[in-house]
Parts: sequence; structure tokens; C-alpha cells
Amino acid sequence: MTSSIKRSAGLDDASKALLFEGANLSQLGVLFRMDHRVLVEKLHGVAPSGKRGHASTWMVHEVAPYLVRPHYDIEAYIKRMNHADLPKMLTKEFWSGQRAKQEYLLLEGDLWPTAKVVEEVGELFKLMRMQIRLASDAVERQTDLTPRQRTIIRGLLDGTLSDLTEAIKKKFAPKESGNADHDDEEL
Repeated sequence: MTSSIKRSAGLDDASKALLFEGANLSQLGVLFRMDHRVLVEKLHGVAPSGKRGHASTWMVHEVAPYLVRPHYDIEAYIKRMNHADLPKMLTKEFWSGQRAKQEYLLLEGDLWPTAKVVEEVGELFKLMRMQIRLASDAVERQTDLTPRQRTIIRGLLDGTLSDLTEAIKKKFAPKESGNADHDDEEL
């Protein structure tokens, strides 16, 4: 494919050499409109991909990311990154940041410890249970119910309480170890 591109492009020899063999520092300076000193500084640590004569050359597509400003917002890109994609040196900072965020949310009241959530849900359940029991008694006081109707109403309300109890137990049951990866994603 490269040979067909070389033939069909209609380029002179210098342009072909620049595109297919790499560009030297002078050519890169012209291509990227950059001062030689700035260019050398930005390419510090980037190994040349070849040599032409006595000059080192770099493939344009390989050095372009080092020489141009990204067209996307770097901060937004980093926020979208998975923590596993971070360099090892940044992993500690990532988790420190997550911990600081949690502490802040705790102080603001937007994040609750699990024990507090369980306690509050338990209090709400007690309140609901009491209201449901009182509703059953209120119906019996206001209306003459047959024993069968009383049994049906109590059965429905007890079923509701039982379903609610099971739902609460299910929500606060210990998590399976298979969900560990999913839990990290939520952070």
C-alpha cells in the first residue's frame, strides 16, 4: 500500500522523503511553525525513528502529539479516564482524591455511611409498619367488617409489610465478590 501511495501522490523526492522516511529538526520546525529551541525542548526524550545523511529524523505522525496542543479539553479527558489507565505514579493521587471527595461529601451530608443509611431505613420501616397497622384498625372501627374481610385486609397489609421487609433485607445484604469490579466503576 505504501508504494502505491508513493507513486500516486505526485510528490517530489524531498516531499516523499519527508513523509515516508521522516523529517529532521529543521523540517519539523517549518511544518509545525516552531522555533528550533522550543522544538528540541518538546522532543526531549523522544527517540528518532531514523537517519537521513547525518541528521536524525522523526516520523511526523509519531512526534505530532508532542508538538501540537490537543484539540480536546485535557481535564475532561482525564476525568473520563478509567483509573486503571492512569500511570502508576498517578494511581495514589487518584485514590487520595477519591478519599478527599468522599470526606467532603460526608461533611456536606450528600454521602452517608452504610450504618446510618440502615438505621434511617429501619426507622422509616417502623413508621410505615405502625401506619399500616393503624390503617387496618381504622378501617375496622369505621366499617362493620365480616371476619373474612378482616382476614383479607390483614393478609394484604401483612403481605405488604413482608414484601417491604424482604426488599430491605435484599438491598442491605452483603455484596457478592463478583460485583467488586462494578463497585469500582461507580467511584
